[in-house]
Amino acid sequence: MRRMKSTAAALGAATVLILACGLGSATATAAPVHGHVVAARQQAAGVCTSAAADSGRTVRGALSRDQVHHELSGLTEPHRAARGYTGSGAADTSGIADKGPLRDGAPDRGLLTDIHPAQGTSFKAIDGSDGSCATQSVSAQLTVQDGSTTIYTPTMYPAGGSCIELVTVYTLSGRSVSAWDWCNSVAFEASVPIDSAFLSTYTDGGSSAYTGRVVKTDAATNSWTAGLYNYRTGSWDTLFTQSGQNQSGRNTGWDINELYSQVGTSGRSDACVDMAGQTFESSNITVRINGSWTRASADNSDTTYDSPAGSFYCPDRTYQMVSAYDHWKAVG
Repeated sequence: MRRMKSTAAALGAATVLILACGLGSATATAAPVHGHVVAARQQAAGVCTSAAADSGRTVRGALSRDQVHHELSGLTEPHRAARGYTGSGAADTSGIADKGPLRDGAPDRGLLTDIHPAQGTSFKAIDGSDGSCATQSVSAQLTVQDGSTTIYTPTMYPAGGSCIELVTVYTLSGRSVSAWDWCNSVAFEASVPIDSAFLSTYTDGGSSAYTGRVVKTDAATNSWTAGLYNYRTGSWDTLFTQSGQNQSGRNTGWDINELYSQVGTSGRSDACVDMAGQTFESSNITVRINGSWTRASADNSDTTYDSPAGSFYCPDRTYQMVSAYDHWKAVG
């Protein structure tokens, strides 16, 4: 079971927040009408299990490696420290791997308590696990207003010792779909901004959701590739590829709503104002075992990494496992 942190931070302590959530028809603004949402979900449902080919192209608008490091390197060292990573593969495996704060300091805000809750689908460690896929909510309007907040919406990490975690990132500095390298640098190594070009290429134009997958491509070298489905071409574009020895210290995985934040004297998370009225959703959650795709279900998934809903410290927030375990929804 995932362990929630509750460490008091003094004035000027680093602040963080990461929320992972997923797909579906969710938006960070008003949701589309029900009929359109259902149609969009039905269209996306077959993408993960389809025979759509790799395009041989990189994701449109992807940043260069130098740009990725410039934009996201601020979380690398704090992340490693937060999860006990020593550079030798040693890690605290009691909960989901922390990705840490995106900045080294914060304004003078008084005594705060760190929180790190999560809810969603946990992938079991099953021999032959070699991929996961889902349709995940995304927004070009969601605005983070405080430096203590980072929202991951969603974060998906396949079981089987994957080299890549596919993360939708919202911070004070911007929005992106990014790939975290768990085998080599243990840092973000690829990223594409969430903007109008992204939405017109990697969503169906109506559901405000993109479909992403992470799959093993070579068992001998433990090579994995993260890709986004291009709705304009009907093929998969590559965001990041990596191989090597997994450094996360686990063979389980997840598609979850993950949050790092801080709680002050009000008893509410700093993230509440950013998440207010937002719907985060992950649907069509699918796992690949020995090369065959199957829906997330009790046979391959559970809720190992779930924290109680109250651990998000947002009283107005609601969460629902719509269909165990291939569809969940969180509303801020």
